[in-house]
Amino acid sequence: MVEREVALMCGIVGLIDTIEGRVPTRLIDAMRDVMTLRGPDGEGSYLDGSVAMAMRRLSVIDPEGGWQPFFSREGEIVVFQNGEIYNHRALRSQLEARGYRFTSLSDTEALAHGFAEWGIEGLLERLDGMYAIAILDRRSRHLHLARDRFGEKPLFYAHTKGCFAYSSSLLAIAALDWVSDEIDGESLDRYLALHYVPGEATIFKAIRRALPGERLAISIDDPQPRRHRYYALPLGDEKKIRDDELAQIIEDAVESRLIADVPVGVFLSGGLDSSIVAAIAAKKQPRISTFSMGFDSASHDESRFARMVAKAIGSDHHHFLFDNESFRSLLPAVASAMDEPVGDQAQLPLYWLCREARRHVTVALAGEGADEVFAGYSYYRSHARETGWREKLKARLARQSPHYELQRLTDNAEPVTPSGFPLLTDVASRGRLAGAARAEVSQWEASLIDWLNESRDSLQRAAATDLATWLPDDLLVKFDRMSMAHSLEGRAPYLSVRVVEAGLALPVSQKMSGLTSKVALRRVASRWLPKDILDRPKQGFVLPMRSWLAQWFDGRSVRDYFIERAVPGLDMSEVARLTAEDLSAGVERERLLFALVLLVEWHQSFNNRRRELAGDYRKAAASKDEVQAAIER
Repeated sequence: MVEREVALMCGIVGLIDTIEGRVPTRLIDAMRDVMTLRGPDGEGSYLDGSVAMAMRRLSVIDPEGGWQPFFSREGEIVVFQNGEIYNHRALRSQLEARGYRFTSLSDTEALAHGFAEWGIEGLLERLDGMYAIAILDRRSRHLHLARDRFGEKPLFYAHTKGCFAYSSSLLAIAALDWVSDEIDGESLDRYLALHYVPGEATIFKAIRRALPGERLAISIDDPQPRRHRYYALPLGDEKKIRDDELAQIIEDAVESRLIADVPVGVFLSGGLDSSIVAAIAAKKQPRISTFSMGFDSASHDESRFARMVAKAIGSDHHHFLFDNESFRSLLPAVASAMDEPVGDQAQLPLYWLCREARRHVTVALAGEGADEVFAGYSYYRSHARETGWREKLKARLARQSPHYELQRLTDNAEPVTPSGFPLLTDVASRGRLAGAARAEVSQWEASLIDWLNESRDSLQRAAATDLATWLPDDLLVKFDRMSMAHSLEGRAPYLSVRVVEAGLALPVSQKMSGLTSKVALRRVASRWLPKDILDRPKQGFVLPMRSWLAQWFDGRSVRDYFIERAVPGLDMSEVARLTAEDLSAGVERERLLFALVLLVEWHQSFNNRRRELAGDYRKAAASKDEVQAAIER
């Protein structure tokens, strides 16, 4: 018999209620089932007095086994997870050598025994994967939560006196009667600057998120979370790496993320990053499925390059044409799939691509992270100029480099982040849209800047900025929510910790040279890809948003549209005025306009869903469990 390992992609949720002393079964069931699309194949739960934990499962490996929770130490350790632990077989071997007996081949069971053996810090430092983990230690009466190093999987939480809730879904928490729906003014300000909310904050004051590489410890008897960083990406060092070694760690990362007992494919744009992943995947699994999206407009379409790559590597290629006429119907669907607002235009074709790919596969690999790790963005070029030791010393010690003057995330004199990422608005514009500008430096932002200033050069600092903000709070949110909306698991090989640390430590000359980006990555890519694909210039993912926005408002009153969809804290009259002005001028600020439209569509959809779910929660909380009712009878 061939043994098969068990891994899950799903959603997790939990609740501690020391006030009532118990959590109704139907309430935790209702919270769990908010995430049915994240896990359509089944569920699991655990209740113990004031503590309730649950999950929804998407079966990826060994669909018949691996149901959570998993236990260790005769039931004293209870574990749930959302994600994949790619090195769990190595952990299993170590634990078996120490006398632990496994009842399954599950990666989650390795977490349970690993916690029992090494504790939370020892366990987390050994993991390679994407995950949100919940571990209940009944001996110490503590709940431990942890999020993966780079933020691939979501983990939200909220607390008040006597109560604590966590979930993979912000909506599942927002509908609780003790969680306020007040919009956070600072988060709204940052959204208007970035089109996403960065860091530990969410759009709601009462709900936070665990940061990438962060763990939380919560006492069952006094459920106030204590936050700890178990991983921070090391900055400062410069380390050259041989091409053979770099190629091997990339191959290892792709191979580890191909393991599944369900069909696996690759999102193939035709660009360097996804082409490398697809080529390695095709080498490991011949005729693997690849998927690309094209557009009617030739200036926005690079699908011909995806077809070239697919032909070269011999993949089973699927090409889809994004229907521009569907923008009106697709935008509300995308807004409803988001449990937090992210005004990234690329969500729309990604939603479409995930929907079509799910007809063929259950797992899709993509190239997320490579641009940040290996320096692929055009706005990094100005950062690559400081290469001499004098310039580095000047930047590190005197902080006189113009790039080190960017000591705020969104409130710099120039409307850019420390990476050079262009903002949607400057401080004055945000003041007009949402009241007085908020110039306070939060503890999270101060810590972020302190960490960035450990960088050895301006290019490393720029990449680190995006790895800590743009990547986890926009790109990975988009990838996770759009794939999970169709019960599709997305995996990102470039976010293997070995790949990230190796790429970020490369010398500047191995990242950018003149107009050439990702120098080292391009060089090793010649092992897998033909020269004509490698030599083509990078094409950014640009969409025909001007025509789509014009189409969206065609026949609509701009003022009525925004006034009817008011977002607290936003001056809807000013939003309507700005939008009407831009539409008449041919849409000049299309990034901002799309972010505003997405925000109001998301807010309307989210509020409707939250109100309906809150009613379900109240009914569930008021109902008595069958066992309790029988006892009272």
